[in-house]
Amino acid sequence: MNRTFSYSFEPAAQDPVKARTVELDVADIEMAGIKEILQTPGATMSTWSLLDALLEPTGPMTPFVFREPLGQAREVKVAMSGLFGRFVARAYLERYFHLSIFTHLGRRDVTLDGRRQVTIERTQTGDLPDWIACSGGLADITIAEAKGCHDGRGPYEALDRAWNQVHRVEIQSQGGRLPVKRIAVATRWASAVGGKADPVMAVRDPTDDGDTDDPDIIAAVCIGLARRHVASLIRPLGYEPLADALVAASSLALESSRQAARRTLDQADVRGLDTLGIPGLQGDLLGGFVTKAGPLRDKDLSLVDQDVLRRLDLKPLFIGVERELVEALIGDDPAPVRKRLKEVRTPQAGLRTDGSGTNIVDLMPVDRGPISGS
Repeated sequence: MNRTFSYSFEPAAQDPVKARTVELDVADIEMAGIKEILQTPGATMSTWSLLDALLEPTGPMTPFVFREPLGQAREVKVAMSGLFGRFVARAYLERYFHLSIFTHLGRRDVTLDGRRQVTIERTQTGDLPDWIACSGGLADITIAEAKGCHDGRGPYEALDRAWNQVHRVEIQSQGGRLPVKRIAVATRWASAVGGKADPVMAVRDPTDDGDTDDPDIIAAVCIGLARRHVASLIRPLGYEPLADALVAASSLALESSRQAARRTLDQADVRGLDTLGIPGLQGDLLGGFVTKAGPLRDKDLSLVDQDVLRRLDLKPLFIGVERELVEALIGDDPAPVRKRLKEVRTPQAGLRTDGSGTNIVDLMPVDRGPISGS
């Protein structure tokens, strides 16, 4: 179900929407939230699949209006606003800028390719931006920050703060800066009771040309980002050794580290799409079961377990990354990585995919019934 926001973009010439309103699918926002929560270190409680219950039930193509403000205490409002702001911004960047690979930034500088000396470097003090992102075509490197607010005057002060944050890091290779987009996204919430009536999204997006546009280095940056994207997604699903090995394959850039990653991959548990009730689709996934309460450590869920989770409204899902993509990422050749990322799966009931090789399977969709199993 699509919902709308009043919308502004600067500079207008680069606006991908070319309209005064922007629409986002609530399901896409929830999918972005699933990945964002799993990829955020320390997060164990899931907050997706809540939006329909929180929004005014006004139907498709109506404004994105909450029933009431996100909490009463200021601390709760700030926390929830920031979290939902990230979900909405990520869904916007995925839909309109075709970004699918998102790497979160920590406090330390990050090595994306040790052999080419490609690093993410902090250049200013203060909070860092939310993501370094790129597209499935291993291009369009983007530094992005998301904000959410309840400011009655609009999202523009929050946008200024976000804009400052996206300038606090650079991607460097052997001393030269790589070209990047810097995108700030700020959303002002609306609520039917006790808030503004009109939800507003404001975006700022000039491009930083950098010092070098070597396509080999840009591809290496994107592969490094993709390794960290996958590592952060599979780590909470029970693949800690493989996640560590993927990061080491970038930072150490040694053949021994790639061999170690391949050995770890060979030992990892996989699950076939056909065993998850998706008929006619083949392919092995590295993943696990997730509910609203967070990831489950059990590798198998019986039909009885699934039914109990469904009746408790915990929305059991299986989230997995394609094994062939992980195998391609261990190497340095961008061609097989692009091939895997660009492959489009046939739409199926209960299956959502994106351009990062991630598959989210609803185990008990209304129109598909229970999967086969123990």
